[in-house]
Amino acid sequence: MNTKKFSGVIPAIFSAYDENMNAKAATVKKMVDYQLEGGSSGFYVGGNTGECSVLPARTRKQMLEAVVDANAGRGDVIAHIGAGLLEDTLDLLDHANSVGVDAVASLPPSLTSYYNMEATLEYYKLLAEKSKTPVIAYITGVLNGDPVDFARKVAEIDNVCGIKLTIPNYYAFGRVVAESEGKLNILNGPDETMLCGLSLGAEGAIGTTYNLFPKLARGIYDAYIAGDMKTAKEKQHTLTCMIPNLIGKGMSYWKAAMETLGFDMGYNVFPGKNYTKEEMVQIEKDLRACGFYDLI
Repeated sequence: MNTKKFSGVIPAIFSAYDENMNAKAATVKKMVDYQLEGGSSGFYVGGNTGECSVLPARTRKQMLEAVVDANAGRGDVIAHIGAGLLEDTLDLLDHANSVGVDAVASLPPSLTSYYNMEATLEYYKLLAEKSKTPVIAYITGVLNGDPVDFARKVAEIDNVCGIKLTIPNYYAFGRVVAESEGKLNILNGPDETMLCGLSLGAEGAIGTTYNLFPKLARGIYDAYIAGDMKTAKEKQHTLTCMIPNLIGKGMSYWKAAMETLGFDMGYNVFPGKNYTKEEMVQIEKDLRACGFYDLI
């Protein structure tokens, strides 16, 4: 049985780097402190929110090292090591294991829709065999197979400790939790439905908006744990209503929002946008108009 458990609110931390693709360690430390002070339980490094698809491996390694150093054991660190090439994934896995993370995770292979479920399970078996730390698998909407059957089978892989469950179908979500209860640590994916996941048995949540609103996100979690569903629903509603003001505008916009909070987010690799000073002034005006700063 896999016994490693993660709980609470875990930001999928933004990557901060300069035009030479070097991680901005000072910014990372500031983000880590801000999020821990806001009640975050740890950090998910190098996933989609961390721009894993467009960053070179050396930048991803620098980001992970910067988070581990800044965290200094205060929270959990989960390293996403998935990449387009298996050799890159295994290289990132070795690196993550060498810097002292609490677990590694990986999206399924990039061509998920072309691989059947058995192939995806073989992928996680390989990672689990090679990793010195527990492995977290993914279930997303692009999984080629039944999520409940996948959860049942992945739970039998030694050294797989959990699933990042990012699906909008909470009937299927509940069935996955029921099928894997006692075997897998379930972490909710969609920020806008954290409360749904928790109410069905998720033990924690990994998300993008938690970078910006760690106190609000932690408030949802704490209210639920305390049995205060009224407060939990109110806070979830507040977060859910803010998300449309950010979503669909690209990762550069999310990071620009962090910039307005005083974080030097640096450069955005193409095709990300690097905003002018005039555009940043307008972004701040737009965020103020939608009540963004009232939630900080």
